[in-house]
Amino acid sequence: MKNIVIYSSDSNICLSLLMYFQNDYSVTTTTNISVLKAIDDDLKIDLVIIDAEPSKEVVDVCKMLKDKNPGIAIIVTYVYENNSKLFDTNIRKYASSIFYKPFDLSEVTSQLSALLV
Repeated sequence: MKNIVIYSSDSNICLSLLMYFQNDYSVTTTTNISVLKAIDDDLKIDLVIIDAEPSKEVVDVCKMLKDKNPGIAIIVTYVYENNSKLFDTNIRKYASSIFYKPFDLSEVTSQLSALLV
């Protein structure tokens, strides 16, 4: 079974995505971004979903995850705003997919399935 880690500062989003994906994947959720920074290479994480407004910290976490495991898939979700263009550009260097809110969960599911083939 593929392993997914979901980060959001909103515990309701974590819980909703956990319930949605738990039948098909092994899912771990966290509301603490530091947990993503501490992911060990031995954990065999296949995909990370990051639900967070674009920031230097999010870019740095995406880069760190890719540096540790170039094969890891990263999906980032957030509300797009004009003042986030620079971060958006930088996140795209590392993210496999970006979805702007509100997003269609079926599109995210399709992309997740494609990334975890």
